[in-house]
Amino acid sequence: MSKILCVSPAYNEEKTVSKVVKGALKYTDGVIVVDDGSTDNTYKAARKSGATVIRHHKNLGKGVALKTGFESALGMGADIVVVLDADAQHNPVEISKLLKAIKREDSDIVVGSRFLGDIKGMPRIRILSNTLTTMILRLFFGLPITDSQSGFRAYKRRVLEKIEFSAPRFSAETEMLVDANRKGFKISEIKIQTVYGEEKSKMRNFEDTMRWLWDIDKQLIKSLVHKISSVRNR
Repeated sequence: MSKILCVSPAYNEEKTVSKVVKGALKYTDGVIVVDDGSTDNTYKAARKSGATVIRHHKNLGKGVALKTGFESALGMGADIVVVLDADAQHNPVEISKLLKAIKREDSDIVVGSRFLGDIKGMPRIRILSNTLTTMILRLFFGLPITDSQSGFRAYKRRVLEKIEFSAPRFSAETEMLVDANRKGFKISEIKIQTVYGEEKSKMRNFEDTMRWLWDIDKQLIKSLVHKISSVRNR
């Protein structure tokens, strides 16, 4: 029987982390909250709710938080790792859909896509940025996805043991998909619903967009080097 763990990056999410942890525990064997330097009571709220909590003493970024969470999950023997942000933007009930898809289909990564469902209420800036980044990933990397920025995903253990990513902030999630695709892992999507309430995005729109473009440029260069190397070795 597969061991399923949830990794939940959190930064100042004391109002929502308990709900997320309790919901995720209904579908997984445990929840690892990575408190990425929060200045509120996220750490206490997560522990009280039953999560294993790893604390960064300063804010290092989502990419670093994910790496910390993945290392912990693998160390605890996870066969499948679900990633669910602690801001309650995604419904933990839909973890069951991710798990069903990754077990039923020949998929190594399953991404929960907001763009396969109703995006009513999604801020226009998020629609625009996601549409542009998804187009770039399809055009230059052949990634068959509609929601490149979704943080609601499931990974098989073998993926997390092989892929590499170094971006400290939000572009790490894109870097993971690009590297996984390059290494031949199968990526699929399922439709999810997203709740847009009073939560504030942790993304800094201009700065993080520029970072994303810079990180994508590095991935393009890496892909070209890989292709040239493959041709020479034939």
